[in-house]
Amino acid sequence: MEESTNKNFTLQNGGKILSKFFSKVEKLEYMDSLAVTNVNDMVEYIYSLSSMALLWNVPKQDIKNILMRQTFNGVLHVPKEYGMFRAA
Repeated sequence: MEESTNKNFTLQNGGKILSKFFSKVEKLEYMDSLAVTNVNDMVEYIYSLSSMALLWNVPKQDIKNILMRQTFNGVLHVPKEYGMFRAA
């Protein structure tokens, strides 16, 4: 029988995992973002990700239209989640 538990350690679940072994866990986040000026490139990137397979049935133009509505002065800001944990 295959176990379906996610065994990946991520910024989203790492605190909970570490708190089982450490009494104090602090998440330190690094604020960053991408500044995308070519929305077509972002659409192609999205469609290249296997984790986005559910979107492959959605027309690319629909995705582009959604992203274009999120641009400001021709730039789409895409937040990135990076960080680390400090545990003691």
